[in-house]
Amino acid sequence: MKCLQCGEERFEKKKMRFTPEIKGEYVAVLVMTHVCTGCNTPLMDSHQMNHLRRAAADQYRRMHQLLTSEEIVKFRQALGMSQTAFANYLKVGEASVKRWETYYVQDVVQDENIRLKCDEAYAESNALEVHWKTHPADIYSGKRRFNWELFKQAVCYLVELTRSPLFLNKALFYLDFIHFKNHGTSITGARYVHLEYGPCPDQYQNIFDLLLSDGTLTAITHHELHAAVKADLSVFDDIEKETLRLVADLVKSDQGKKLLDLSHEEQAFKKTKALQLISYEFAKHLKI
Repeated sequence: MKCLQCGEERFEKKKMRFTPEIKGEYVAVLVMTHVCTGCNTPLMDSHQMNHLRRAAADQYRRMHQLLTSEEIVKFRQALGMSQTAFANYLKVGEASVKRWETYYVQDVVQDENIRLKCDEAYAESNALEVHWKTHPADIYSGKRRFNWELFKQAVCYLVELTRSPLFLNKALFYLDFIHFKNHGTSITGARYVHLEYGPCPDQYQNIFDLLLSDGTLTAITHHELHAAVKADLSVFDDIEKETLRLVADLVKSDQGKKLLDLSHEEQAFKKTKALQLISYEFAKHLKI
């Protein structure tokens, strides 16, 4: 091997920075290459060149929130499938799978298809999103469409005060119903159901499972949750923050035990049949 710049035949391996172009964008990656000892000119063999192409493609994928080649391989291996079987499962050509697992960047539609068919939490999140979007803003959602980000941040904020999912559900109920009573709309757009232990967000178990699986919440015990990330209160407007802090004040002394008892005395609960959605019309009769 001889340097094309100075003719030197001695090289050493070094990690170098390269900025190849991927889909019209330049991405910076560090990879091992042979470097001329005479003029520091890099010279790659075929193995290093393939590594550069894959590293650059994966960096581009990370920049655009796409699955990396390694993540795609892990999905396929978790399903115990060969590349041929995986391609059949995704309804794509085998060549596509082979390229995705190396240096060919999948498009957004292909990435979505892989996630939906391989990532249980992502598929569950998508199913919940479809469920929420098929319900318009009405009296059962507090005249507001469900807002996942607002709901998630409310959970992260209130769970630190309530800990138990049982008490957290009541805090969320009062958060939305108090806001509806005072301002004519809920905060999160969540629907609430009459369950044995009081009002609870519709699909609450699936919602909490999703928050646990995506790392937003952690389970200390079966009956105690903790926010793994700090609540981002910037997503709420100032009036919503006032309601959020009002509910926080109501639960901080006893983690929400009084709200649990009180929720069973509310007309919203007593006049709604078991397993039925609770109308926000009952907000005007809140005991708080």
